[in-house]
Amino acid sequence: MSANTVVTACDRNYAWGVWLLAVSMRQHGMAEPLLVGTYGWPQEWLDDIRRIPAVSTIPLPIEDKRCVTCSKPVIMLEAGTEFVTWVDCDGIFVGNCSARIIGEEGSLYLRPRVPAEIQELYHRERLPGDPPESIPPGILSIWQRDVGERQDPVRQFSCSTGIISAHRSQRPFIEKWRQQILKVLPADVAVVHRGSIAYFQTDDSVLNSLLCFATDAPPVTEKYLADRQDGGGHYIHFAFNPKPWQMWTRYALRFYTQVLATVEYGTAAGWLPQAKLPYTLQRRYQWLCRLLAPFAANVARAKKLRRKISSRLRR
Repeated sequence: MSANTVVTACDRNYAWGVWLLAVSMRQHGMAEPLLVGTYGWPQEWLDDIRRIPAVSTIPLPIEDKRCVTCSKPVIMLEAGTEFVTWVDCDGIFVGNCSARIIGEEGSLYLRPRVPAEIQELYHRERLPGDPPESIPPGILSIWQRDVGERQDPVRQFSCSTGIISAHRSQRPFIEKWRQQILKVLPADVAVVHRGSIAYFQTDDSVLNSLLCFATDAPPVTEKYLADRQDGGGHYIHFAFNPKPWQMWTRYALRFYTQVLATVEYGTAAGWLPQAKLPYTLQRRYQWLCRLLAPFAANVARAKKLRRKISSRLRR
């Protein structure tokens, strides 16, 4: 029996992402159970995803209008194994990553951001004179006020929450993360909270506020291996929109071979969902995917603008 449970969560729009993630785990011999928090999935998708070995689902409360990413601590607390690892469902594993997505009892396993990444991430929030490669003081001040425990931050860098592994001894801290999300984020917050300089990354920002100022915050692992392409297994994250099951971007095309190998493995295993396979995941349309990839960013912007206009019209 595995000591670790992998968990993720999404709405119907990311169901193909969950399928790719689950198939990639089994494709590469990763035996961890996968628990999926589902938000508004149709029954046929629930049935289909559970046909993949050791995959189970749990419905997320439909009345919770916060973005699904805010459910990370909720679904992590559902695992009963010694360790639990959250994995973003817009990515796949290449090779066996079981030893690379699990931490140690004394620390929280997630990726520390490098200085250049921090400089870019907070460039809109940074004021003249602020240190260029650390969290801006204005953000730290809000975090300190809201957490209300430490006076000074224990770190000047933030961490990425795409993969988070915690030991069962850290469940109280995960519960604190959940409660802090309820405390500081609006009840209808989207994936990006544009109304706040301190919490624009929603669940990510809240976790980092606790890592900086909570007295019971565990140390962050010093060796994050999940994204290292050094001959071992690694996790590929499709960080930009659109996602490969929607439209290929220039960035994502570098992983086309790995993704299609996962699709074909799942098809051969008899795990293909009842839903029509997107053309982007069919090898015969590779030429079309490569032809359209330069326009993907514009398509994503147009969809975003349409959602914004629709939202304003409904008010």
